[in-house]
Amino acid sequence: MDKKEFLWFVSMRLLTLILLAGLVFAASLKTAGAAEVLTLTQAVRTALKTSPQIREDQALIRGAVSGRKAVRAGLLPQVNGYARYDRLSDPVSVVPIQGLHLPPPLFSRDQYQAGLSLKLPLYEGGRLRSGIRAAVKDEGIARAGMAYARDTLIAAVTDTFNSILYLKALRRAKEKVLTAIEETRKETALRLKLGRIAPLDLMEIDTETASERLDLVRIRETGKRAGQQLCRLLGWSPSTAVEIRGSLKKSDRENAGFLASFTGPKSSGRIRAYVGKRPDIIRAGKMVEKADESLATVRGLRLPNVDLVGDYGRHAGSGFDGDEGRWSAGIRLSLNIFNGGLISAKVARAKAKRDAAAEALRRLTLKAESQVYAALSSLREAAARIILAAKARTTAAEAYKIETLRYRQGTGTVTELLKAQAAWWQARAQYIKALFDRQQAVTALRLATAVIRPADRQ
Repeated sequence: MDKKEFLWFVSMRLLTLILLAGLVFAASLKTAGAAEVLTLTQAVRTALKTSPQIREDQALIRGAVSGRKAVRAGLLPQVNGYARYDRLSDPVSVVPIQGLHLPPPLFSRDQYQAGLSLKLPLYEGGRLRSGIRAAVKDEGIARAGMAYARDTLIAAVTDTFNSILYLKALRRAKEKVLTAIEETRKETALRLKLGRIAPLDLMEIDTETASERLDLVRIRETGKRAGQQLCRLLGWSPSTAVEIRGSLKKSDRENAGFLASFTGPKSSGRIRAYVGKRPDIIRAGKMVEKADESLATVRGLRLPNVDLVGDYGRHAGSGFDGDEGRWSAGIRLSLNIFNGGLISAKVARAKAKRDAAAEALRRLTLKAESQVYAALSSLREAAARIILAAKARTTAAEAYKIETLRYRQGTGTVTELLKAQAAWWQARAQYIKALFDRQQAVTALRLATAVIRPADRQ
């Protein structure tokens, strides 16, 4: 390889490395003008992966699993090592006499001991078993808590996403209204120059134009805050630019079968079945079960303890003289005779906690059923409002066209024109709001019946 070929080879390698580095660097950065484009499904999946709430609940589950393992370890033998030194006021024997043919025992004020001790519970009044079952309930409580956090996160992301869609549709409608009134303003200014109208007409239109622009700014800023709220739910920085894709006009086919289950004579039973599957209801039920186990554990304090115990070690005196091994094994029984009413007070407290957990479950169940009925009511109301708003929007649009034509012909007043314009905008806004309220009611119903999942959303 000559010098030119070598230089060409090195140059191409360097150029390739520079291009690769540039591509990697560009892929790792978000340009200032670029925005994250998200569909609802992508937003929900991102939130479930990166949300701090989900990660916090995952940590709680890991802690509950470790707690269950720790309690279960109480059934296994416990072996402890020990070492001890004592300086006594008077000498004592170092080792026992093991036979008549041996010399008398040594005496020493210094006593050294080292060895292993064994303890195996044979009977604990059922406290260990109850504690294990309570720890299992703790794990179930943590898992149900995470499941409910997932459901509420999906609902929050869905509502926030739909609110951004609502604000985008509202902004587009407001821009059309503003464009229309600005066109009217141009015509009015021209007619004022020709002396065909009074200056007050132009002043009223200018005032209305300024009001419409203020409303447009308000809608845009509200949309930005909704985007920041969505970023927070996704675990992103609020400064991240987000662009969403979707529509409030979703097909009813995905909800037809689901909504049909709430009609008919058996709808009440289906609602109770749905509510019984809610993670927060399951969590509250497990809290009652845990309270039962805690009550059983406290009652077990009145029963005796039976342990298998053993010990093996070395014992020596001053200068480690008379060193000899010792062992022991046996069964130890202990029973509380009097405790000043301590156990009775603990039992009464555990009973009170169990009663409180049961009432909390009943209260939450009633609240959950009320949420289902409220969501169904909101859904019916929103559906009726969509029909009415669609008709009102058509009527208001025609009225606005007529008043615009009348004003241009000089047979109508600017006040009538502005009223028609306001009615047109109000009808459009009510229609968009009805669509948003319907989606919000569907989300609330799915959350209340524990059927909201990432796969349900489009």
